[in-house]
Amino acid sequence: MKEKKCPLFYGWLVVIACFLVMGVSVGVVNNSNGVYVKPVCADMGFSRGAMAMNNTIIAACQMAVAFLAGRIYARFELKAVMRVSGLVMGLGYMAYSQARNLWMFYGISLVVGLAQGLLVAVSVSMLITNWFHARRGTAMGIASMGSGVGGMICNPLAAQLIGTVGWRQTYLILGAGMLLFVVPACFFIIRTRPADVGLSPYGESPEENHPVEEEGLTARSARKTAQYWALSIFGLINGMSAVALVHNVTPHLSDVGFSPITASAVASVSMGFLAFGKALVGYLYDKLGPRRASFLSNGSMVLGFVGMLLVPFRPAIGLIVLGCGVGGAFGAVATPILTEIMFGRKEFGAIVGGITAFGNIGAMVGPVAVSSVYDMTGSYKPALFGVMVLMMGALVGYQWILRRPAPREKLPALAGEKNEEGM
Repeated sequence: MKEKKCPLFYGWLVVIACFLVMGVSVGVVNNSNGVYVKPVCADMGFSRGAMAMNNTIIAACQMAVAFLAGRIYARFELKAVMRVSGLVMGLGYMAYSQARNLWMFYGISLVVGLAQGLLVAVSVSMLITNWFHARRGTAMGIASMGSGVGGMICNPLAAQLIGTVGWRQTYLILGAGMLLFVVPACFFIIRTRPADVGLSPYGESPEENHPVEEEGLTARSARKTAQYWALSIFGLINGMSAVALVHNVTPHLSDVGFSPITASAVASVSMGFLAFGKALVGYLYDKLGPRRASFLSNGSMVLGFVGMLLVPFRPAIGLIVLGCGVGGAFGAVATPILTEIMFGRKEFGAIVGGITAFGNIGAMVGPVAVSSVYDMTGSYKPALFGVMVLMMGALVGYQWILRRPAPREKLPALAGEKNEEGM
């Protein structure tokens, strides 16, 4: 007896919910932080470096959550974690409006960072992996795209609100906005796995009744493989490369002779293309398979650095935009896909959490390393060239590990391959 098919697979509603969660949380907490620096420092008397420490605290919290993801999700239901985290994050962000000294900002950032880490760092990857066994790349790309779209909307919105009602009221308004969008998505749409609503994962027929959650390696076994540490190290390099490229477009173009308006316009277009690039990279993983899609995305990152080294040669700007959009999307979209391919779904949360944490370390180290080289040499080019060389090594490394998958039993076929059952 055939299952009655719904016009829209419920998993796509979960993807839309993840898009909203990523868009509002990352768009507000991460992408809008910069607009507060000047007004808060002017009002409270903080140094800009001291205010910027809030970003470091949030990033460190997300890294810690990624490392502990396996233990957290072994004890608590994913859906419940996201519900509580969404509430805490929104209320915590609103609490910034009541901060009276720097340590209150730091304490609130600790709460907001932990809540956001639990909400998005590993949770979204786990949801997409649970719901999609086919077209996983497309689903992951659409969900990840939310952070870019959210940044494009929330950053200018925050700037406009600060100019109109002040920074304290802006924290309240945007925090309330997070509660308005994130909490309903977590409570009323998101479900941990298809079985919760009587469905099978996308790409799996109802007749297939094998234990999906039991496929793959344990986290302990995965950590004993060369492939796990290779993915972690290459993820660190990729995280460092992404921030080194994306975050330095405006200052570098200004240094080599472009006007501030042109430099900021290129950076804006690059961020817009990054949002589109996440959906594109996910689509490429579904259509081309992991090796070719990884090569194209990593290769685009390398070309982005080539563009940074060739400016002020104007056609090189196209390479920069390509690198930011397609190359910069790799970490968010590809890391969970490659992790599932290499190690399966048995303890996916614990494994992808560890690998994601290395990417976060790279994102934290990258700005410091590039800025330090700039301070010593007076130019971004030596640092950009060095990071480009590392990225070229990672490009080759990803191809190597995809040729040599980890020892795996009952693991799914590589994305883009067809198995004998016709999946």
